[in-house]
Amino acid sequence: MKPVLPDLDIWLKSFSRQDPDPLVVHGFKHGVERRQVFLFGLVRQALLARTRDDRQFARLTRVLSGFPDVTVLSHDHVRAAELVQMLRRQRRTVSPWQALLWAVAERSGGAIWSGERTWGPLAAAGCPVSSSPPG
Repeated sequence: MKPVLPDLDIWLKSFSRQDPDPLVVHGFKHGVERRQVFLFGLVRQALLARTRDDRQFARLTRVLSGFPDVTVLSHDHVRAAELVQMLRRQRRTVSPWQALLWAVAERSGGAIWSGERTWGPLAAAGCPVSSSPPG
């Protein structure tokens, strides 16, 4: 079973109390039950940075501690830089965040899960990304 690396948008939709997306929540739950969901360090940081106060920060830190981290290796940074250069030659844009997540997903045999439109052109370039929940 391949690892699923949800991008920030999926985590936000999964944990939102004001505007949860039922399809995302169900897919996320299914991925957790199958032990496929892994947490990318930059996503952890972005989620924690969005908290309102110390109490919410501590609570979210506890919740996120249950998710296994994806290890980022030195080679992943090199591969991410290669991806940026490759896409630049194709006149496509990729953020350093996306390139690193792509490199880690590629190395781990995993898939990125995101509904953000910015991933669409990257999927066409071979990025292992899907807008659908893990199957």
